Amino acid sequence: MSWRVLIITLVSLLVLIGLAGVRTDQSRPSSLIERVTSSDASHTSPGDRLRPPLAVMSDGRRSFLGTDEVGRSLALRLGVALGTSLAVAGAAALVAMAIGSAIGTWAGLAGGRTDDVLMRATEITAGIPAVVIVMVLGAALAPWGLWPILAAMGLLFWQPVARVVRARALRLRNEPYVEAARAIGVPAVRRIQVHILPGLWPTVLAYGALLVPRLIMLEALLAFLGINAAAAPHSFGRIIAGVTGTLTPLSASWWPVIIPCAVLAGFLLILNLAIDRATTAVGR
Repeated sequence: MSWRVLIITLVSLLVLIGLAGVRTDQSRPSSLIERVTSSDASHTSPGDRLRPPLAVMSDGRRSFLGTDEVGRSLALRLGVALGTSLAVAGAAALVAMAIGSAIGTWAGLAGGRTDDVLMRATEITAGIPAVVIVMVLGAALAPWGLWPILAAMGLLFWQPVARVVRARALRLRNEPYVEAARAIGVPAVRRIQVHILPGLWPTVLAYGALLVPRLIMLEALLAFLGINAAAAPHSFGRIIAGVTGTLTPLSASWWPVIIPCAVLAGFLLILNLAIDRATTAVGR
């Protein structure tokens, strides 16, 4: 029961934090953090451009982490970026889990020629430069918002999930209790539903959770390159790209680049530690 509690808790936290920060509309505040603080992450103030951390703004308020190249609050944008990264990575991980678990389960339970064909197809698709394809698809489908980008990111990581799930399915189908169920005439669909799938879910969920940090890095890279700039205006990649595109080599404004990089690194470290602890508990 412990693995269920840990995995459900982890997934729930990812969903809640993602919903708290994600913003999909540049025209009005739509994330929970903006509504709670009654602020707008897109609000610009040219007079407060590149203010350092803890500086006093033109309206008398103190800027906690400073401002960016057009006077937007860096702290507020980073808060939205945390939720955006989790929401995008979590949704893409679900796509990868759905495709990979379906193919891996099919290959592991079918065996024989079907297993060979599915695994050879998996290996062939894994050899394709998927990151380039995701970038091309993301750029081509950007007018349709985040959903095509999420699907493209999920297609990048389904192959490892399929391999892991297949190995687990091969092991489960040869377990004594499965053999006993087959011997007494339990239908195949019933055996899969009762004896196989419950043993696959911990593997699928644990590996899907491990994909989230990698997908966060991919989302930041795509945002830095401007692939999902319109769909996700506030993300780590967009924050860093906006500043690096306007600063000169002699600029002394270090905080718009160093602080987002440090927050992203710390966020990934904490997330990796939490996921590692949860998956370790699942494996016990």
